[in-house]
Amino acid sequence: MLGLLLALAVLLSASAASAAERYVHITIQGVINPIKARYVDNALKLAHKQHAAFLLVTINTPGGLVSSMEKITTGFVNSDIPIVGYVEPRNAQATSAGAYILLSTDVAAMAPGTRFGAAHPVAGGGKDLGKTLDEKATNTLVAMAKSLAKRRGRPESFAVSIVRDSASYTASEAKDDGAIEILAPDTASLMKQLDGRSIKMRTRSVTLHTHGAVGIEMPLSWAQRFLDVIADPTIASMLLTLGVMGILYEIASPGIGMGGIVGTVSLLTGLLAMSVLPLDLGGFLLIAVGIIGIVLEIKIPSHGLLALGGIVSIVLGALVLVDESSYFGAVQAVDWRVFAPFVAAVAGLFLLLATKVARSQKKPPGTGNEAMIGKQGVAKTVVEPSGGSVFVEGARWQATAEETIDAGEPVEVVEVLRSPPRVVVKRS
Repeated sequence: MLGLLLALAVLLSASAASAAERYVHITIQGVINPIKARYVDNALKLAHKQHAAFLLVTINTPGGLVSSMEKITTGFVNSDIPIVGYVEPRNAQATSAGAYILLSTDVAAMAPGTRFGAAHPVAGGGKDLGKTLDEKATNTLVAMAKSLAKRRGRPESFAVSIVRDSASYTASEAKDDGAIEILAPDTASLMKQLDGRSIKMRTRSVTLHTHGAVGIEMPLSWAQRFLDVIADPTIASMLLTLGVMGILYEIASPGIGMGGIVGTVSLLTGLLAMSVLPLDLGGFLLIAVGIIGIVLEIKIPSHGLLALGGIVSIVLGALVLVDESSYFGAVQAVDWRVFAPFVAAVAGLFLLLATKVARSQKKPPGTGNEAMIGKQGVAKTVVEPSGGSVFVEGARWQATAEETIDAGEPVEVVEVLRSPPRVVVKRS
């Protein structure tokens, strides 16, 4: 009986230790944008759902949008789970917006050879904001940096210098100044130094036990990576330019075609990439444009261009709205083995219908007076430029001809005139 109780106690202890030793690991690399902000938010949700001991954030970013940075830092500051920020690998950086993200973590760590700082605000393309706007933005961000530093007992003077003076520090300099807590050459060393560290959270104190800790990796999904690529300022600018030019071309040329659909989709995608449109609104508009394009294809045949553009727009909108990484537990990702053939089948169907419509438009009319063109007949009387009569398709027609045609000669209809009703024929 005693042995059973001891075994049960060991199992319960092992189970509790296992739960405490789990952590979620994410990597923030590249420009900070709304995709990264949503990625971090999903990571925080996953860490809470998995009852993780902490969230490990690997950082290597030159900065990005202030709005996205603020969402990330707000999530870190208000998290009930400790956040460990780690700048790696060697030559990585946490500069500009990345500096605020590192300051907002509960434990800040850097690998040797990395850098931290240079957080002075700039406008798009690295331009100056102008004296008044620069002062306002700088003062706001200085206050934010000081608040983040004070929260973890880091020197406020350091926070002020990286914003106001755009100072940049090496990992060893940041450690010597007390701006970071740990200097670690690799993740193994970081885990060793984290083990036993006590962190005071808002409502409780947490002691990290990282010996033998098991990490839950959470990489960017392929859809998030795609959206992250188009969020690059260069690509976003190209999309905006293509969008404006396409719409202008469509306005200048009558009808609805490639210029209109490509221009609209490119413009919306560019605005989304530039963060002018929120993710949810941008995704909704792309899907709406896609539906409109397909409906217009039915009403106004464009040889499949509208339908194809509509399908592309719907797929892009779905990528923005359906965030695969926000689903945890059951598999909720789009099954491309089903979705890709479906999209291909729908696109093929619309293209087939458009081809049929295009061919039917090229065929000669089958009914009405225009159907008479090319028909063979016989001259009933002499047909001259001044008049005559022919027999075509079982009916007698008044006719004219450029040259005189004798009665009984075979003729071919080349034109149908409505006023007065008659046909123009030639000798066949």
